Amino acid sequence: MWGTKHWFYVFGMALALLVGCNRPTPQPSVQITFSPASLTLQQGETKEVSLTLERTNLPGLVVLDLESPPPTGVRATFEPNGTEGNTTTLQVQALGTAAVGDFTLRVRVSQGSFSQTADLPLRVEQANAPDLRISLNNLTPSIRQGQYEDLLVDVQRINVGGTVVLTLEQQNGSPLPSGLSATFSPSQPGSTVSILRLSVAPTATISTYPLRIRATLGTLERTLPFTLTVLAASSESDFQLSLSQYLSVKRGGSLSEPLTITRTNLAGPISLSLEQQNGSPLPSGLSATFAPEPADGDTADLILSTTPSLPLGNYLLRVRGEQGTVVRTALVLLNVYDEARLTASGAAWVAGQDNSGAWQVVAPTVGEYLLRVGNAGGRYGWAVVCSRTEGSPSTTTHQVRVYQLTLGEVRDLSLSCPPAATPGTFSNLSGQLAGLSGSYGQVAYGISADFVDPARDGSFPPTPAYPGYLLQGVRNGTAHLMAVRYLPPSTPGTLFQADRALFERSYTVSGNQNFNLNLTGPTSFALEGSYTATLTNPNPGAEGLSYLAYLTPTTQTLYLADSQQKAASLTYRAIPAAQRQANEFYVFNAREATFAGLNLRSRQVVQGLADPANLSAGFLNLPGASLTLLGNQFQASWSPGYTWLGSGTRLFSLQLAQLAVTPSTNLEWHLHLSQGWLGTAVSYAVPDLSQSCAATQTPCVPLPSNAPANGWQAVWSLQRGLELDWSLSAVQISLPLPNWLPLAQSSTPPAGINLDGFSFAAASDGGILNPSALSVQRLQKLGAPRLLPAWLSPR
Repeated sequence: MWGTKHWFYVFGMALALLVGCNRPTPQPSVQITFSPASLTLQQGETKEVSLTLERTNLPGLVVLDLESPPPTGVRATFEPNGTEGNTTTLQVQALGTAAVGDFTLRVRVSQGSFSQTADLPLRVEQANAPDLRISLNNLTPSIRQGQYEDLLVDVQRINVGGTVVLTLEQQNGSPLPSGLSATFSPSQPGSTVSILRLSVAPTATISTYPLRIRATLGTLERTLPFTLTVLAASSESDFQLSLSQYLSVKRGGSLSEPLTITRTNLAGPISLSLEQQNGSPLPSGLSATFAPEPADGDTADLILSTTPSLPLGNYLLRVRGEQGTVVRTALVLLNVYDEARLTASGAAWVAGQDNSGAWQVVAPTVGEYLLRVGNAGGRYGWAVVCSRTEGSPSTTTHQVRVYQLTLGEVRDLSLSCPPAATPGTFSNLSGQLAGLSGSYGQVAYGISADFVDPARDGSFPPTPAYPGYLLQGVRNGTAHLMAVRYLPPSTPGTLFQADRALFERSYTVSGNQNFNLNLTGPTSFALEGSYTATLTNPNPGAEGLSYLAYLTPTTQTLYLADSQQKAASLTYRAIPAAQRQANEFYVFNAREATFAGLNLRSRQVVQGLADPANLSAGFLNLPGASLTLLGNQFQASWSPGYTWLGSGTRLFSLQLAQLAVTPSTNLEWHLHLSQGWLGTAVSYAVPDLSQSCAATQTPCVPLPSNAPANGWQAVWSLQRGLELDWSLSAVQISLPLPNWLPLAQSSTPPAGINLDGFSFAAASDGGILNPSALSVQRLQKLGAPRLLPAWLSPR
C-alpha cells in the first residue's frame, strides 16, 4: 500500500522530467576574426586574409561565402570554402579594371538555417598611383638664438620617379618669419634623404613656431607639419661649423671642401674629425683629413678620398669639432657615384635612368653617352630608339630598346642600330642541282636558301622543276654558295640527314644569274662520321623543329640535319676538316611552341660547336607570364621563384609589337631586364618614355608635357586600343651580358665571333593584349618571339 511519502516522490520525478523537456536548446554562434583586419589592394593586385572562427555550440561543417557580390572587378575566393575546423583563407583579387574606392566585404558563415556575418573593410586604389611620403627625425626641435640644428628629411617616392623640390614655410603657407632661415641639402633630392639646416638669427623672437615642409614633384604635393621652439641665446663659449652639406665624388677619386668655423667667445685650437652620422668610424674605402688640424683660425679644408672598391650610394656623415667640453657637429650627405658608358651608333634618341627613378635624355659626349650612377645597387637603365625604312612600298619600323642593368654586370655597352636597307642591290640566283639521285637537297647563299623537293614539278612558277633551285632576292656581293644532299627521310627524329655537300667559296652575285651545281662532281665531297644532338626534354604535344646547321661568316642557312615537324634529337654527319675555314661552326637549334587561343608559349635552345661532337641540350621551363594594363601603364608579371636550368648569364626579355600604328609604320619594344637589376622582383612596369626629362631639365620631373622638349615622338609610344603582340622570356646565355646584348639584335654576324661553347636557352610566355576588345579575329597563329638574330637562328 502506497503511502503519502511515495506519492510525493513520484510527483517530484514527473515534475523534474517536465521541467527538463521545456529547457531551451543552446543557441549556436561564431565569432569571425580577420588577419589583417582590413585590406588595401591596388588594381591588378592579389592578397590573402586569414580567417579564424571561434565557435559556440556549432560543431561540424560550416560554409563560407560573401553575403553580397563583391565590388566591380573584385574576385573573392575561400580556400577552403567549407571547413569543420576553425581556420580558412580568403583570397581577394582586384582586376586591372576594378572599381576604385572604399568597400566592405561581408563574409558569411552558415550551417543549415544558421548564419553569421562579419565585415572586412576593403580599399581598392588605382594601380601604380604615384605618391610622396615625408618624415622628419625630430618633429619638435628647440634651437637657441644665433644657432642652428641639422635635421634629416626622408622622402619616399611611390610609383613615381624624379626630383622632389623641398621648401620650408609656416603651416598657414606663409614664408618663414623674420629671424628664421632654412636650407635643404640637396634642395632637389634625387634620392631619399636631404639635410634640413634650420638656422635661428640672434634677433629672432623667442617663441614657438608652427612650420611645415612642402615636397613637390610635378603635380604631386605633400606637406609635413612640425613645431620649432626658439630659446634664448647663451653667453657661454661656443662655435659652429659650416660647409656644403651635399657633396659628390666619383668612386676612386677625391675632393676638397672648405669648412668655416664661427666662434663665440672662444679662441684656441679646435680638433676636427669626420665620422658617420651615428658616431661610428668611416666605412672602409672612405678616408678624410683636415688641413690644418687642429684648426686655430676660422677656416679649414676637408679632404675626402675614396678607393675603387668603395660601394656606391649615399653616406650620411658628420663633421665633429671639439674643444674641451664644447662639441659641435655638421651633417654632410656624400654621394659616391660611378659612370656607365654607352655607344649607340645610328640611334635616334637616347635616355638614361639612375636606379629606378626618372628617365632623362642623355646628350652624347665625344661619340659616347655617359650616365652618372650613384645608388647603392649600381642599378641603371638605357633607352635607345632605332628607326629603319625598307621595302617597296616602304615600311618603317621603330624599335625601342630598354636595358635595365647594374654596373657590376655591364659598365660599357656598345650597340648599333640596323643600317637602312640599300635599294636595288638584290638579284635572283638559280640553276640545276644534279647528283641528288632522286632525293632531297638544299642550296644556300647568304641568308637565302631553297629546299629542293623531288616531288616538285615546276607547276608553281617561278619555282623551277626538280632538280632546279631558285634563290630569290639574294644580296649582291660575295658569299659562299653551298649545297647538300639528304639521305632518304627517316622518322622519328632526324627526318633529313645530309650525306654529301659542295662549297663554291667566295661566289659573287652581281645580277640575275644561273649557276648549275653537281653533288657528285669534282667540287663535292662526302660528309664524315656520325654524331648525335640529344634533346633531353621535348614536349611531344608541341609544334616545333630541330636542326643542325653549318654556319659561316657569309652563309648561315646550310642544314646538315633537320627534324622538320617536331623538336627532337638528331643524328648528323660532319664537314671534313680539309673543307673547313676559320670562324665556321656547327649550331644545334631546337624550338617548340604550344598554342591556346590567342596565347603562345615557346621554348628554344641553341648550342654552338667549333668541332663536331655528341651534344646534349635541354629546354628551360616556362616563366608563367602575364601582361596587364594597370591604370595607364603596361605591367608584366611572371612566376615567383622561377627555376633556372644550369648556369650562365640570366635575364628576362619582354617584347611588345604593334603593326600599323600609323600607315606603313610598325612598332617594336625590346626590354632586357638583368637578374641583377631585378633582384627578387617578379613584375616590371613598362616605362612611359614620353615623360622623360629633357637633357637640360632641372629639376627632372616626369610629365607628359616633357615630350616637346625631350624629342620623344608619339609614333614611338605603345598605342592603346590596338592589338599588342607580346611575350616575356626567361633567357639564359653562356656569354657575358656586355657581349650578349649587342649580339642579340645584330643584323649581321660580328667579325671574328667565337661560337665555340656558345649556349642559349629561352622559355617564353605571351599572347595578344588589347585594352578594349579585339576588333578582328587573327587569321594565323602568333609567331614565336625572335630572341636571336636572323643570322644565328634563320628559322
